[in-house]
Amino acid sequence: MLDKSDHVGVTQQPGQSKQPLRPDRELYPDVAAAGSLRAALARCAAENDLAVGEVRSSSDGSSLIHAGITSRNPRLDRFSVNLGSVERVFLIAAWGQGVNLTNGSTSDLAQLAEAAAAWHAGVTLAELQAAAPFLEVSSLALAHERGPEYAVAEKWGRYLTTDLCEDLEMLQAAHAEPRLRALFPVTSHRALLFSRCTGFPFSQDVSAIYPLGDHRYAVHHRDEPFSRQPDYTAQEAAAVVVAHMPESWGPAVAGTQHDLRDREGQ
Repeated sequence: MLDKSDHVGVTQQPGQSKQPLRPDRELYPDVAAAGSLRAALARCAAENDLAVGEVRSSSDGSSLIHAGITSRNPRLDRFSVNLGSVERVFLIAAWGQGVNLTNGSTSDLAQLAEAAAAWHAGVTLAELQAAAPFLEVSSLALAHERGPEYAVAEKWGRYLTTDLCEDLEMLQAAHAEPRLRALFPVTSHRALLFSRCTGFPFSQDVSAIYPLGDHRYAVHHRDEPFSRQPDYTAQEAAAVVVAHMPESWGPAVAGTQHDLRDREGQ
């Protein structure tokens, strides 16, 4: 079984560690014949009369085992492809506004070109999945596509109706606060964090709530040392987080913390 965390199907000549990694000729004869994944994908798209725009490799242009497609839709980022190393498979991940919108894999270069062309055209996620059924699109990705308020509601719903976070009391108390309910929730090491944007990297300026046990909680304010004192009930902790939020901080917006800074810097 292929471990999809293994992203490269390559061969390396002895004594050539500084040379670009090359496609495995046994697994990828078509890619090896073209010289790189970028060239193979561009050639396949052209042969099938598919518009994929400029196919790129790595940021420095040196990678032979990676390809990237940009989209005409400004809300979509890069469609990235890497080679599997255990068996022939093209591993795909595509992002938009800091959100991983779809993942999937195929062993067929022509199918990959179809998916790349759909992404480049800027189609909806439903249309993308129709063009490339091997791509997975989650309900959270669909919510992000509809708008930040839908992504926020979907994420809160996941936390409140599943066992993704073991401290339901903390989640319910935070969700009961309208201003926190409008932010994008994130859990990490049992703590509850809030982001003013829905994409990664998330904003890191809202205070966070940390469980202490026995239904007591600490609130960590950004740029201040963490302290277990004073401790609060879940409702008190949520209220303290809200009290430390400037009035200008509204509901979470689409994009990353960098987009948020650019927007607020205008």
